[in-house]
Amino acid sequence: MSNSWGKFRKVRGMSGALSSFDPRPRLLKVIRDQFAPMRFAAQKLADMALSTPRAAENWLSGQCAPGVPQLIELMATCDEIEREVAKLVAERKAAREREQCPGSK
Repeated sequence: MSNSWGKFRKVRGMSGALSSFDPRPRLLKVIRDQFAPMRFAAQKLADMALSTPRAAENWLSGQCAPGVPQLIELMATCDEIEREVAKLVAERKAAREREQCPGSK
């Protein structure tokens, strides 16, 4: 009996454009633009993301990006962040539409 997962290993995703796609710099720039000018920026950012001030300091300095739960909280509270994520999603959809599935050649 063959492994039922074997058929899934043969199917490859469209990863050509994905390998060069990194949304973190743009996301972190929007976060910095929105929060860095504020007094007590890390604390306010942490409060809005339901996270810690240390994590928010890391986001503001560009060391790392927020996790998914924090990003969703930020999107819910900040329209600029929500718009930037929507742009990133639209760009990925457009890039995927231009790509051809490896099996269709």
